[in-house]
Amino acid sequence: MYAQSTFEVLSGEGEATSCNWQGSLARLFHVCRDLTASMNADIRASLLPRPFCARSNIDKHEAFGNIKQDLRSLMVSYPLDIQFPFEGVPTIGGGIWRASELYEDHATDALLKLRFRAGTMDLPVHSHDHSDRVIFVTEGSGLFALAGVSGTVESMKSISVKAGDAIVFSRGTLHTFQVPSVDLVLLSYHSPFIDLDDPRQYTIAKIGDGGRL
Repeated sequence: MYAQSTFEVLSGEGEATSCNWQGSLARLFHVCRDLTASMNADIRASLLPRPFCARSNIDKHEAFGNIKQDLRSLMVSYPLDIQFPFEGVPTIGGGIWRASELYEDHATDALLKLRFRAGTMDLPVHSHDHSDRVIFVTEGSGLFALAGVSGTVESMKSISVKAGDAIVFSRGTLHTFQVPSVDLVLLSYHSPFIDLDDPRQYTIAKIGDGGRL
């Protein structure tokens, strides 16, 4: 789907050299934009509920194409400073690739690399009410918890996630991650990206009348 091409590099000093550039960030942004656009189109057409959450595996869905190599490339070849704590949680580290800084000045989305250290069990149940997410599990395993059809804290259920899994969810999805035994590494696409210190970035779940958020 996304074949890499070898070019002879003419710029710079010295003799011409060959270059097989990655392009992985651009391709991943493209895939995630298509997924979130398609999801929201179906939500607006009342074909999907809001909030909406679904899981697949990158080997099982044609939308992901040959993305496995790109995910591997992002983990190995693209430098990104991972800082602890991240979003105020000591056992979570993260770094941000902003599309506006990479290749489109007007872009509002971003891709984050997140590392949950083993033993991360206290990330509050929360929702992102102003942005959608596409999450790729690239290393390790853990639990992804989300609210059931009632949309309450009491209806939360957990599913196991592991490397190769992908989760797509719309804004407003009540969720959290738990990482009991081994580190979990995610690539998390935000559309749009909201600064981490912006109060709109996330909403911690509160029990209201009847337990509904």
